[in-house]
Formats: sequence, structure tokens, C-alpha cells
Amino acid sequence: MAVEYRPATEADLAEEFAVFVAAQVELHERRGAPWQAGPFDPDGRWAQVHRHLLAHDGERAFVALDDGRVVGFTAALLRGGCWYLAALFVHPDAQGRGIGRRLLELAWGGRHPRRATITEAIQPVSTGLYASRGLLPVTPVLALAGRPALAADDTLERAAPEPEALRAIDLAAYGFDRAVDHAFFRRTSARATVWVRDGAPAAYSYRSPFGIGPVAGVDPEAAAAALRAELAASAGEEVRVDVPGSAPALVRVALEAGLRLADPGLLLLSPPERPPSSLAIHSYWLL
Repeated sequence: MAVEYRPATEADLAEEFAVFVAAQVELHERRGAPWQAGPFDPDGRWAQVHRHLLAHDGERAFVALDDGRVVGFTAALLRGGCWYLAALFVHPDAQGRGIGRRLLELAWGGRHPRRATITEAIQPVSTGLYASRGLLPVTPVLALAGRPALAADDTLERAAPEPEALRAIDLAAYGFDRAVDHAFFRRTSARATVWVRDGAPAAYSYRSPFGIGPVAGVDPEAAAAALRAELAASAGEEVRVDVPGSAPALVRVALEAGLRLADPGLLLLSPPERPPSSLAIHSYWLL
């Protein structure tokens, strides 16, 4: 039977998760790096993120079905002219049939001035597919994890997150407004902070049970200072933060805190887009 494609719904999440896990296990075992995941949790982080994507970007989410079974899915978000591919996975049993390419076409949408995605560095097939559409790997995404130990930053003061402050910081760090995502970040984080420097909002940071991020600043120094403050506040706790290699000020702080490097990803951008220098991402799903 021919593969069918249709818009994704919340009812597909459990099957999508099964595809995600199967694809990840096959990829990592092929590369000699075993990968494990727990069972699908309808209230867990994976499901929460994908519900958020469906709620705000459902027109960019699709599934591929083979004899009624979900064998592939995709999700993307659009923020202020920047299109970001959040997920594209095909079950190993269905790979090599053009399903991933077709799902990408469906999620691609119209003409957008900026496009981006993040892949795992050990995934050359996906990276090649995205490169064929003009998304080029420009910098690693460094996973840094461990129990931080460093002094607190005294150049910033804490303040409550306010929409206008968050918007100004986002425009400087990302180039677009992330108001829709901030509602999700606040709801799923244990701590949300705007950091004030010389009387003006200069950065923000989030701390969740899964790590630190996103962190963003009006300039690299502000973002690095915010990350330092979050790491100091998390001293002795196991944390993770994902930082683009193009943001060396933040990488330096994470290494100074004693965090260790894990498997990197790759940030792909549509040229002539400049890689970010003043942020740490939330996740591969939400940038």
C-alpha cells in the first residue's frame, strides 16, 4: 500500500514517540553508542513539547502512515519570519523510501526569510537532506553536563520576567519575538528570571528539572553572566545546558563551572544567516 500523509494530531503522540525512540536506538547502536528511553509518558516533557508545537504550529506538523501505522512524523515552528524544523523522524523499517523527504516538503511551507534546524552530529543522512534544501551546518551545539561549582555573578540583579523585557532580549539574541514560547517555558520551569544590568534588562534564564535553558542576552557578555548566575544557583545539582559553539562566552562559563562535554549536535542555518552568539537553547525541539 502507498504511504499516506496527513496533519498530525494529539492522538498520534504515542505512536510518534515510538517512531522517535526506534529511530534514535537504531542510529546510536549503528554508531556504537547505545541509547535508551523510558516508556511514553503523556504528561512527560516530550509530550508537553509536542502538544505545544501542535497548539501553535499544527499546520506544520504531519505524520506518514503505512497500512494505518505511523511510520514517520515532522514538526516545525514559525516565529517572526524564522522557520525552525523541530522534529523529523522515520521508523528504521520505513527508511529509504523517500518518506523523510516528503515530510520535509509538507512542513516546509511558503517562503520564509530565515530557516534553521538542529541535528545530531552523528546523523549524516538528515544533515545531507537539510543541506540539499539550503540549510548548512555552521556550528556545533555543545551539550555540557555535570554538577557546577563556581562563584555567583555580581554584575546582574534578579527581576521578574516582563513581556517587554523578554521581547527586547529575544530580538537581540534570536532576531524574533518568542512570546508564545515563553508561556510554555514559564509553565514547565522551576525558575524564570530576567537579569538586570545597569538598571536595564540584559538577559533572561530558565531552570527546569531537565537543565538550564533557554538563556539569552542582549549581548554575549550579558548571556554569559546570566548563565554563570544560574550555574552558581545550581551548585552541586546535576544540570545540562546546550550551547552553540558560536557562543564562546557561554561555553567558557560552562567549562569553568566544571561541566563536561557530551555528544554534540549541529546547528544548520540558511545562509547568509549569522550563527547565534548570545544564547543557550531550550532543546533541539524548541531552539
